Amino acid sequence: MIRIIYFFYFFIGFLLAGMFSANAKSLEASFIGNEAFRVTDGDYVLLTDFPYKSGVYGYMKYTFNFPGTTGNVLSLITHRHDDHFMPLLFSEQNWKIIGPKEVTLPLDQNRVVKLDRKMTFGPMEIMPRWTNHANVEHLSYLVKWQGYRMYFTGDTEDLSALEGLPPLDALIITPWFYRKAKMNEMVPETEKIIIYHHKEKDIIPDCANCIIPVQDQIINIK
Repeated sequence: MIRIIYFFYFFIGFLLAGMFSANAKSLEASFIGNEAFRVTDGDYVLLTDFPYKSGVYGYMKYTFNFPGTTGNVLSLITHRHDDHFMPLLFSEQNWKIIGPKEVTLPLDQNRVVKLDRKMTFGPMEIMPRWTNHANVEHLSYLVKWQGYRMYFTGDTEDLSALEGLPPLDALIITPWFYRKAKMNEMVPETEKIIIYHHKEKDIIPDCANCIIPVQDQIINIK
């Protein structure tokens, strides 16, 4: 009798696990350029440091052509520099936005998600960290989405931005900050290291297992 009951619970657990697994959606990140990714689960879209001014400062150009980038779209901005954000291009869309006050104050406040220690947008939890970069307000972001954790460093070189992070599924980091973190043995635990804001055909020393995407490349976060 005990064996029958044990088998019954085991079978039910197996079925439930299969159902949850079947309903779980994968996250795909498409690299646009600079620090811009389009991450989606098929229903919601997260755009990082986008829209930016194409080709500015000699960085990557892009053509805006993203079918499905309407509806449940959040633009996540680290700072106000033109190679990360262009207010005029943003104003032409119907997206929500999270960013430093320097970025969001001039915008339509109905589209601004109020900055807090933890914010939600659909299935996403966004936790900002105030970090240093040049003389501008700058945020790095920990994003939790369907149990997956991604950390976007932005342009900071502040090593404190890497302290106390949980295990990550993806660390998205600039080549110069990766080199600094590696030198100081502060690269956080992560399944994937994805380099952004790099030049084309950039070679990153001591980064053999890093993903260095080309434009339009799609990366499966999980």
